[in-house]
Amino acid sequence: MVDSRHELIAGYAMDLDPRIKALQVQPFTLDVTTGEMLHTKDQLDRYREKLKTRGRQASLYTPDFALTMQDQSVRIIEIKDAGWIDFTDSYSGKIEAATELLKVKGIHFEILAGSYEDTLPCVQNLKLLHSINHQMNAKEVPASLLDLTEKLQAVRVFAAQMHESAEMLSVSEIADGNRLTVTQVCIAIVMGIFDAPIWREVINKKTLLSGAADDSMNCIRYEHFDLRRRT
Repeated sequence: MVDSRHELIAGYAMDLDPRIKALQVQPFTLDVTTGEMLHTKDQLDRYREKLKTRGRQASLYTPDFALTMQDQSVRIIEIKDAGWIDFTDSYSGKIEAATELLKVKGIHFEILAGSYEDTLPCVQNLKLLHSINHQMNAKEVPASLLDLTEKLQAVRVFAAQMHESAEMLSVSEIADGNRLTVTQVCIAIVMGIFDAPIWREVINKKTLLSGAADDSMNCIRYEHFDLRRRT
């Protein structure tokens, strides 16, 4: 279970990213003083009891996400609100120790910081696409909505025109421009048919979300993902 809105939105984006094979929330707890990695609550409880009987305190760290990529590499991700990053020496020391311990295990560690409001178009689009994607996986979307055969070429041309003009449109504006429903536009994006900028965020196949300008932090930025590609 995620602990914040930032983690929830990050989870939506990661769940939609085709380069991610599997996602795990709070995958383990790491004792940064010993390197002990505890994967279940029972293991953690027993470990804490053992430390208590020995009169020792642990420096424990639990990351937000573990991502298994399509190339089988593993990334550990910590999500932070840009306005609430903990810069204390104790926290910094814990993160630095965790980074080095995970590096030895061949695991990449990264902190992603950003801020957002629920009203931002990128957040609204992401929530909508995430919902549609899960409905498609559950086969809850009517076949009639999935059939975009007649509009396929027009949608691709429309996407190409958006790339050419660098025009940013909302999902509803794209729907109106192609005489489609908002749901059909989302389906086209999730299926990889529609590949174009939407607002200031880039949504590509299966939804690849980029941040805003590099000098701005008004949304979560996935800096280790190449999300500004063009096809």
